[in-house]
Amino acid sequence: MKRLSEVQSICPECEKPIKAYYTERDGKVFFEKKCEEHGEFRALISASAEDYLTWVKNPVINIPPKKAITKGSGQDECPLHCGTCENHLQTACCVLIDITKRCNQHCPFCFARAEMDAADSGEPTLKDMEAKFDLLTELGEERPFNIQLSGGEPTVRDDLPQIIRLAKDKGFTYIQINSNGRRIAQEHGYAKALKDAGASVIFMQFDGTTDEIYMQMRGEPLFAEKKKAIDNCRKAGLPVTLVPTVARNVNLDNIGSMMEFLLENIAVVKGIHFQPVSFFGRHPDPEHENRVTMFDVLHEIENQCQGFKYEDFSPIATGHTLCCFYSTYLKEKDGIKCMVSKAEREAGISCCDTQQASCCCGETDPLEIIKKDRDFVLNKWDLPEESEPEHEAESCCSCGASETEQEGNCCGQPQTETCCCETAEDSCCCGQDSEEIMDLDQFLTYYKQNTFTVTGMAFQDSSNLDAERLKRCRVQVLSEDNRLIPFCGYNSIYRKE
Repeated sequence: MKRLSEVQSICPECEKPIKAYYTERDGKVFFEKKCEEHGEFRALISASAEDYLTWVKNPVINIPPKKAITKGSGQDECPLHCGTCENHLQTACCVLIDITKRCNQHCPFCFARAEMDAADSGEPTLKDMEAKFDLLTELGEERPFNIQLSGGEPTVRDDLPQIIRLAKDKGFTYIQINSNGRRIAQEHGYAKALKDAGASVIFMQFDGTTDEIYMQMRGEPLFAEKKKAIDNCRKAGLPVTLVPTVARNVNLDNIGSMMEFLLENIAVVKGIHFQPVSFFGRHPDPEHENRVTMFDVLHEIENQCQGFKYEDFSPIATGHTLCCFYSTYLKEKDGIKCMVSKAEREAGISCCDTQQASCCCGETDPLEIIKKDRDFVLNKWDLPEESEPEHEAESCCSCGASETEQEGNCCGQPQTETCCCETAEDSCCCGQDSEEIMDLDQFLTYYKQNTFTVTGMAFQDSSNLDAERLKRCRVQVLSEDNRLIPFCGYNSIYRKE
């Protein structure tokens, strides 16, 4: 046995803070710790030490929160004084708010232990939600937090559209609904109501492409219902991200079929977010025999999905390297293209850091990607070198000059005659003609319709809880008492029954 690093953790039995170690044994990496009262504990981190050692070398840049909410009692007590305290190292990207404990399913696997007969008396009112949004505005950084409305099942609340609209009115631009999709499938017009209210994406529970998988994961045959929900979102123009909970001997071997389903539904499904099962909440595996690692998922993506490679993926740069992976792709007629360059992977630049996409949903900005992958665009679509897509397609002038600019200039050049948009001529002084502009428009449309992200997050539970990972957590829960608690810490320690 070789110790690779020492970190802070907790005893899974008594939750007392104890030391833990990443260790290498027989070519594998484990998370090991010992409580004087309850004995030794070990959890698998990676079946390949080489995978682990290469992955953790990726660079990390952390940006601390601008304001601490709680006061830490010392590093040795972490993580028992969340959140977030002055020792936290990374501001949140996404803030999750549980708006109900109720659910319209009773899944064998549920991190929230949601119940169909849970009371609604403890749900935050619209006034409570307004106060929460005001607090998050105060705590926000350079851009608003991404908001995740969760539970329980948030669609059981009839006022969900009002909550979404309230968040939009408060200035939050990205609002994700974590949902099993049942009401979206069953209620005509509901997806459109969510879209019209301002929902950005449905983060939809999607565990595979057979009813046998759903029977094991959710206790019901749900595949037809999932397809109906996705179709209703397509009709409403509401993007979907598929969210599989991945368990060994259940759906690990279905990853290829899930990816095929995504590609077949690329017009509405804009990403897939794998979540290897973690052992908090409700789960049927007390011995953790079904544990799947993040590296297992990455290798299965490569093994089961043609064109996808392990080396396409990297961790985000502003979290912790062991928490997640991501890559962005473009579906082409003859396959797929990875849109994350080798240089970006080596630099640790992620979709979140460049704001080209959300770390949760995979929504992308075509103009940003075009500027980033210019050679591909020019070669693929035969666009002129002079065509720089750095403007919105809202100007009356094909070169993007505003009406004010057109009075004396066109494309930054002195205007000796009327602007191109005022004549019947095809060309503009910037060198674009109508055919070339149409090519760019075609590409923008094609890109928006055919890009998608493949991401994953390896949640921690009490057996592998690493305080260093918690201190760099980007996904935080706004608790009932208005603290920002790292997601894994919240579900392992702080979530109340």
